[in-house]
Amino acid sequence: MIVTGRCSGVRCHKANAVVMRCISASVIALVATTCAKNTTSPSPTHDRVSSESIDLRPLQLPELGAGQPCPVSVGTRGTVPQQSHIFCVPCVWFGDAPVYLALAWKESPDDFAMFSLARVPVENGAHLAKTPWVSVPSYSGPILIRGRALGANSKALLFSASESSPQERLKIQAPNAPSPSLWSFWASSMWMPGAGCYGIQIDTLSRTEIVIFEAIQG
Repeated sequence: MIVTGRCSGVRCHKANAVVMRCISASVIALVATTCAKNTTSPSPTHDRVSSESIDLRPLQLPELGAGQPCPVSVGTRGTVPQQSHIFCVPCVWFGDAPVYLALAWKESPDDFAMFSLARVPVENGAHLAKTPWVSVPSYSGPILIRGRALGANSKALLFSASESSPQERLKIQAPNAPSPSLWSFWASSMWMPGAGCYGIQIDTLSRTEIVIFEAIQG
């Protein structure tokens, strides 16, 4: 309320200025309170919705025509730190953060995603190759793994982890490590029908990554 009534011009001016400052402060406080109340925190169902959405992502693997070379991925060494619960740390790791896989049967010194089937065991008519998986400590959420041959037959790859039965869609959950500061790790196997060019699609909450490898007849 502005001061009125009997007062000198100077006194009224000073009094009104004080009142206006009080009103301004009250308005600012009210606006701040309203904004704080209207600021919405992330929906607790956001991760759940995102988790369900990766199941709906289509398989985006390329098609190879007859005679086309296999466009194999190139991996890196030294990506995964030395941690006692992780198998195959010195291996070449393929993919990009937050998830990587290794082709444990790869023996050549190069970094290309290629390996021979000569020593890979055969089970139920398919080659059973060890494919360890890791994810960075900061990633928390589902990982969906699918794959198939990129040639004319397009046969699906089968995956298993933690002694699960072989399946075309392997879904694992991070974190999976002894402590939050360590990388997640899964001992996994992959069933391949034979030699050929294959693609693996890796879906996470943040991205879709594709790794292409070639299995060579031994």
